[in-house]
Amino acid sequence: MKRSVTDIKLTVKPVFIGFEHQYYYEGPCRMAGGDAIKPGFDAVVQGKMLKGFLANVEKYVASTGANVLEPAIVRGTDDWDIKDSYFEEMLADDQKTDLYVVMSNFGANQILVEFCCRTSKPVVMNPTKSFGAMSTAPAQRRGADILPAFDWPEVSRYCSILRAEKAVRTANILLAPRFDSTTPKAGGNDSFTCLSDVTRQLGCHFRHVNVHELMDMMNPLPEEGNATTPGRATPNITPEEVARCEEMADEMMASADPCIVDKGFLVKSLVAWTVVQKLMDLYDCSGFTAPCPDACSTRRLNEQQFTFCLAHSLNLEQGFGSACEYDITSVVCMIAEMALSNSAAYMGNTLPVVVTEGRIEWPVNVHEEDVAGISLEDAANMYSVIHSTPCRKLHGLEAAADAYALRHFAYDQGFGAIQRHDFTADAGQKITLCRISPNLDEMLIVSGEIVTGTGFDTDNCNGGFVFKVADTRDLFKKQMRFGLHLPLVYGDIADDLEELAQRLGMEPVRA
Repeated sequence: MKRSVTDIKLTVKPVFIGFEHQYYYEGPCRMAGGDAIKPGFDAVVQGKMLKGFLANVEKYVASTGANVLEPAIVRGTDDWDIKDSYFEEMLADDQKTDLYVVMSNFGANQILVEFCCRTSKPVVMNPTKSFGAMSTAPAQRRGADILPAFDWPEVSRYCSILRAEKAVRTANILLAPRFDSTTPKAGGNDSFTCLSDVTRQLGCHFRHVNVHELMDMMNPLPEEGNATTPGRATPNITPEEVARCEEMADEMMASADPCIVDKGFLVKSLVAWTVVQKLMDLYDCSGFTAPCPDACSTRRLNEQQFTFCLAHSLNLEQGFGSACEYDITSVVCMIAEMALSNSAAYMGNTLPVVVTEGRIEWPVNVHEEDVAGISLEDAANMYSVIHSTPCRKLHGLEAAADAYALRHFAYDQGFGAIQRHDFTADAGQKITLCRISPNLDEMLIVSGEIVTGTGFDTDNCNGGFVFKVADTRDLFKKQMRFGLHLPLVYGDIADDLEELAQRLGMEPVRA
């Protein structure tokens, strides 16, 4: 079954480690007097503490959409007993747990340290202003994965970051190469240099289908099988699915403003998307990419009159990573961004606006009539992103669909349905862009703000926008170490991406 980022749930296990004095006595481990140091009093107080702890778990953890398991409760005593039964109770759900949220009491320090070291899963402490560092410091120095939450809202934030990490580490990505399965002849040459390294470090896996076989599947299965796989039963489009594509085309054309594409060409692009979705479902995938230029040069896109552009747009608005030009890096980045932001991602050629020798050099495909009002001074810290794969869920995967237009990619013949988004209407919108380096050692994280859209009324790979950054020259020099496409989402998730990068074993690079 295919898996969107919206399907990813974090599983959280609350753990309460109590500590009870069994006798009445005073001294340097007793910080009260009277009834408070009598046997049984600790149990009463800690019962109230447990109730408050679980209320906060409900408010700050369950509210994130996490699956919260039944709490594990153990109690040490002033006999300083450490029993295997404690850890059996606390670790009973370890295999399915993604995060432990722990509340411990003074005196149970050694139990807590050993628990943190026995599990490989991250542990976040109840963020009260107490003595947590007494246990977290020795545990972390021994290899435990400790998340230092300052307050309960930060516990919620860690849940979001860990959910994004889970989305990346559990992703299967469908690849449709023509030649090399790692990089194409043209396009995403700046993607990962070794997919085995990606699996080792990030955890995601890859599923392959030859792009010729995929394109054969865009017609109902002949009795003798497809040309590339004669005699085999393959998941070709069915007549019923073609009929559904016809219905979808009518629905999309009715809502598009404007609609500058023939229905027949839109249906062919929807057929391509349907086949991609079937293969993603067959191989349990969370993302997809195909090599646009490599596939284009077969002339089969021309003969079958489609492009993959609309497939990427429709995948993205459902929360699946989907990237042009066999850019596997962008697919992984999109999955991370969408899981953190709960908004659809967008990618494109990301290029600087160059102000030099008293003039503005606009990047290719930025239409000068769209940026005529931008001054030399304002242009000094601007960038652009251009591609034909926006979608209708940029403001939120669960939000109402954005307004859109439908146009076509091919200038002469009019095939290759593409969506257009009016980015000018989103002027002032904060955005976050990122890209992982080809060798997985760094993640570039960029904060920006949309200035104006460009190319809305054009065909081919021309739509996009111009955006402000802190320092164009600084970003450009950093980008040269990462690659052309900087996938983005709406909103400011830069700090979360920085923490996620570190958890994935990468050094964050901010711009």
